[in-house]
Amino acid sequence: MDVKTPQPRSLPRRPPEQIAAGQAHFAAIGLDVGHFPALWHSYQLGQLLSADLNRIRGQHGLSISDFHLLGALMIDAPQPLRASDLALTLHVSNAALSGRIARLVRQGLVRRTADQADRRAAMLHLTEAGGHKVRAIGLALQAESRFVRHYRQLDEGRQQMLAELMQDLHVRMD
Repeated sequence: MDVKTPQPRSLPRRPPEQIAAGQAHFAAIGLDVGHFPALWHSYQLGQLLSADLNRIRGQHGLSISDFHLLGALMIDAPQPLRASDLALTLHVSNAALSGRIARLVRQGLVRRTADQADRRAAMLHLTEAGGHKVRAIGLALQAESRFVRHYRQLDEGRQQMLAELMQDLHVRMD
């Protein structure tokens, strides 16, 4: 009896091959796959961006979440933010935020004061050291980020189109 040994399947490696394989799989089980390319690319880009940010933020001793928190404070500077408003901005619970804030206060990157209008609320300020840390990471992203490097290779019209599409999805999902 001649038994055939199954040959190992070559896995799709390039994004267009991944999309075709994914669409074929999900279509075969009866799902609408019209959204699949955008969803898959967004997921994969998220993974690549995460690796990019992890590499750079690691050089500066912060987590991505801490960098995001400091960046949110920097954007609103010089106005302080209430901790509860920052939690909403970052899409985290107040409980999840409190430990991060305490750590960043200990590191001298954030200053916490009582809200004059509501003594129960904490107001958060980015310290000078926190501002320097955010700027340093921003400069490193500008100089070393794979995303920034490839984004700059797009012509100006495509850069604007991408920014507008991402903003539209971000606003809808927020």
